[in-house]
Amino acid sequence: MGKTLFARLSGAPRLARRALSFPALSMAALAATAFVAACGDNNSFLSPASIENTVRTYSVYSLSGAAGTLPAAYSYTTESLERPQILSNGATNFDVAFDLTSDGKVAMLPVRVLVPLPPAGAPGVGLQRSTVAFAGISRALDRGYVSDSTLVVAVGETVLLQLSGSGCVYGEPYYAKVVVDSIIAAERRMVIRSLVNRNCGYRNLTEGLPDN
Repeated sequence: MGKTLFARLSGAPRLARRALSFPALSMAALAATAFVAACGDNNSFLSPASIENTVRTYSVYSLSGAAGTLPAAYSYTTESLERPQILSNGATNFDVAFDLTSDGKVAMLPVRVLVPLPPAGAPGVGLQRSTVAFAGISRALDRGYVSDSTLVVAVGETVLLQLSGSGCVYGEPYYAKVVVDSIIAAERRMVIRSLVNRNCGYRNLTEGLPDN
């Protein structure tokens, strides 16, 4: 069984800590880098999409102030609710954890904020606040993300995610959009809505099989 972050972590940010108390590039690597750069807008470089985009709504609990058995994080690469853990193989089981701030907002904590050096590594998570409403976002931006840094948002604010290290052959990221629909403060619970495009390198953020 994996050890919880409470048992394994030290030096986490104060907000979470309360709850958690090269050699030169080879030609092959250069080619892969060029491939990823080319993937930005050219579908001819991408494998055919095989996973449909679906909007999901779920409840997640605050990392601090809620029972330690409740899900306080989400894995966007597998679209599953999790209680943050470092597993027995050294891997982490989540991409973003959630906490409530003292002023009633939501802190989104990428995995590397809580676990800077996980034994088996962890995906990189880039976050970007959007001025467009959730339903109005049809395509993710390919730049402007702040990697592995906490982002605090209010109810109704939409966030774009860029997820690296998701298992794509050439390192292409996954993209997603997330919005906090409501906060039930008495339960330390947040209702979250998200759509994840789990087709490597595709940036379409509407429901159905993506075409870009």
